[in-house]
Amino acid sequence: MNSPTPVLPQGAVVPNFTLPSLMGDMVKRSTYRARKHLALVLLPEVSRAAYDYLLELRAGYAQIREYDGEVLAVIADPTLDAEELAMRLEVPFPLLLDRERAVVTRFLPEAVPMGVFILDRYAALHTQWLLTRPDFPPVAEVADWLRVLDYQCKL
Repeated sequence: MNSPTPVLPQGAVVPNFTLPSLMGDMVKRSTYRARKHLALVLLPEVSRAAYDYLLELRAGYAQIREYDGEVLAVIADPTLDAEELAMRLEVPFPLLLDRERAVVTRFLPEAVPMGVFILDRYAALHTQWLLTRPDFPPVAEVADWLRVLDYQCKL
């Protein structure tokens, strides 16, 4: 099976976006520019696997923050009951709604429903996982990428 061709090449500065969070505020990717490295998680819906991955990210969030990182989870499900999900998950990072799929289509190739992207604090893409199945990268690997970026920024 061929790997999907990425929409964004490694090293590209990713496009800015603004999306509503489950808490009702508007979140801009550019707000984190020069401040935080980002693990951008794009989900088509909150399936059982996606829900479990969000919980894993919650469990590893202290380590992600230790490396000056932040998680932005973007959910593209137009039928999502946001209030109910926010109450169930209680995650410390922003859960963003992309009901129109405006963001996911700028990051994911066609026929690739989900992905994880590691961005440095200047929004340059360092690695990406394009997922046709919910084989999410281990949170420890995501944290390792953020650790390397943090180390490079401190040199």
